[in-house]
Order: sequence, then C-alpha cells, then structure tokens
Amino acid sequence: MTILPEAPKGQALVPVKTDWLNLGQFIFSTLGAVLLLAAFLVSTGVMLLRDNLSLPGAPASPDLSPYLFAAGLGFAGALMVPSALYSGKKLFGKSSQAVLHWDRLRWLSYLFPIPILLGFAIQNGPAWSKALFPIVHILANGFGLLWLLDAARRHLPPESARRVWGSLVSGLGLTPMITFTLEILLLIGIGLIWVVLLQTQPDFRQDLLNLASRLQQTPVDPQILQRAVGRFAARPGVMATLFVYMAVLIPIIEELFKPLAVWLLLGRKLQPWEGFSIGATAGAGYALFENLTVGSAADIWTVVMVSRLGTAAVHILASGLVGWGLASAFTEKRYGRLIGAYLAAVFLHGTWNGLNVLSTLGEFPAVRSLLGSFGTSLAAFAPAGLVLLGAGCFVGLLRANSRVRRAIMAQENLPSEV
Repeated sequence: MTILPEAPKGQALVPVKTDWLNLGQFIFSTLGAVLLLAAFLVSTGVMLLRDNLSLPGAPASPDLSPYLFAAGLGFAGALMVPSALYSGKKLFGKSSQAVLHWDRLRWLSYLFPIPILLGFAIQNGPAWSKALFPIVHILANGFGLLWLLDAARRHLPPESARRVWGSLVSGLGLTPMITFTLEILLLIGIGLIWVVLLQTQPDFRQDLLNLASRLQQTPVDPQILQRAVGRFAARPGVMATLFVYMAVLIPIIEELFKPLAVWLLLGRKLQPWEGFSIGATAGAGYALFENLTVGSAADIWTVVMVSRLGTAAVHILASGLVGWGLASAFTEKRYGRLIGAYLAAVFLHGTWNGLNVLSTLGEFPAVRSLLGSFGTSLAAFAPAGLVLLGAGCFVGLLRANSRVRRAIMAQENLPSEV
C-alpha cells in the first residue's frame, strides 16, 4: 500500500502521471546497450581466442570482416547509453532539461575523410596496422553519418537531448527489428508462392536444383557458377520478383517504419520542422545500423564505405520527408503533404534499390541478352545513376534544411495574439 504525502493546505493531491514513452525509451535503450555491448565483448573474445590458439602451422584467418561487424555492434550499443541516461534521469525524478546544441557538434562531421583515408591505407598497409581497422571502421561510419545528418539539422533550434538520442536509437535498434522481421516474413511468403509455381514449371525446377547442386560442390568453378546463376536470374519471373521485392515492397515497409520516433511523438503536437529533424535523425540511425553491419566487408571496405554514404543520404532525406509530412498532417491537418512526402520517399528509396539490382544483374551475360540493347545500356548507366542520386539526395538535404529554417523564421515573425 502506497502512502501519499499530505498535500499542502488548500491544494488537491495530484498523482504523478507515468510517461510511458520515456519509460519505453529507458527500457529499450538500456537493454539494447547491454545486449549489444555484451555481444561485442563475447564475439571479439571468441575470435581472438580462435586466432591466437590456432594449431601450429595453421594459417590464421586473414578476414577482418567479423571483427568489423563486432565493432559495429559495440558502437551501436555505446550510442544507446546516452539515450538510457537521459531517459533514466527523467524517469527517476532528476533534471532532464538538457538541450543538445547541434551546431557545437558540427566540426566533428568534417573529419570524416580522415578515417576513410586511414582505412584505405590499412587495407594496403603492413599487417600490424590491421588491428586498428575496427576503430577506423567505427570512426568512418560515425563521422560520415554525422556529416550527412548535419546537412539536415544545421542551424535548427536546439532540441531536447533526450529526444534527439531517443530518435537516433529508434532508427538504430527498434526500426531494424520491425522492418527486418516484416521483410523476412514477406520473403517467406514470396518463397511459398514460388514453391507452388515451380510445380507447374518442371524445367525451371530442374534448373534450380542444378544450381543448388553446383553451390554444394567444393571447389566451385567461378565461371560455371556465374553462368548458372545468370541463367537463373535471366528468367522474367525471377527478375520481376527481385525488382518488386527490392524496389517496391522493401521501400514501402521501411519508409513507413523508419520515422517511428515521429509516430511515437505525434501526441506532443510536433511542428513540421521538428518532424523533419526527428525523422532525419531516425533515418541516420537506421543508415548507421546498416553501414555498421552490411558495410563490414573488410576486403572491399573503402568502396563499400563510400557507396554506403549515398545509401545513408537516401535514408536520411526520405525519413526526414516522411517525418515532416507526419507532423504537418497531425498538427496542421495537411494530409496531402503527408501522402506526397511518403510517395516521394518510397520513390527515392525504390529508385536507389532498383538501380542496385539492375547494376548487379547487368553483370550476367544471360541477363543482358534478355534486357536487350536498351536495358543493357540502362544497366551500364546504373552505377553512374547511383552516384547522381546519392549526390542529389545530399543536395536535397541542404535544400530541405534551408526551407525548414525559412519556415521557422516566418512562424517566429507572425504577430502574436492579443
């Protein structure tokens, strides 16, 4: 039985209302930090023991990708700590009025070329320098994402540090859990449909069995394997499935859930500029999670690192647009803006994914023969298209930031009500 303190004379005793959103932020951030940091420590320890206790004369594994992946998990866990601290302060009744002045952090973003150059040097440098690779991997991804996010957030009014870190964590941990689960379930559903279709196409089923047999051979002739994969991918049904899944279904799912922080805060009457800022921050967290995991291929690290900056620009701009649309719809009743922003985000993301699929499939001669001269030309242009789209999204972040700042100044100059 809880005994409430006596209220001052003449005042009613009002129970403290539980902030469930803050409680959820604290629980998720704390658990995420503990689990990810533990995964980093355990996996790194196991890999070090494996490499140092190998049998005499046995070659040590030269692949550093698992170390980069583990370091990425540890970095993601460390980024959840501030969110847990700020939400914990408010939860336990301590001061939670800390404000994050973004412009004071901007100088860090301009350091991002340094770790990328260091990573390139490590790839081509002496063996002892490889031990620095995980640290460089973290710095390159962290500074690179900070640079892109700065294009969206620069010179905006200061915001609550708890909100900013919570937005980042939602994109870094919560959104990937939801989207990856939905995408896997969707992929299983597509697989079941293909199982049914294969019953009506015995020649296709036999080609698939032959491909699986070749994949199980050790060693596999790369040229024979490439031809087999190319013939499989060149089937119209396979190509259509890849494009629909990658360029349509995945963008629809991810652009709905990436600005999850904005969805959760809509009850706080967000202004449109706040929706854009929070959405962009959540998109940066999602891009960072992808870059730290998918981008951990050590042998082609520099190429992947630079290309993933374009992916991150798409994620940040798309999530910022949807966040802006959500806040506009729920605060100003401008629902058309939300529909337009969501469709634009899906289009940007779908175009990026579609160009990646086209570029990859265009490497197979069988696919090029199916695409014809026009399709082959498009596939050859796809890498350049990705560069242009990534650069265009960065310019889009700068323009969106400029428009948001003008909207803030116009609102501040409105005459106050008497």
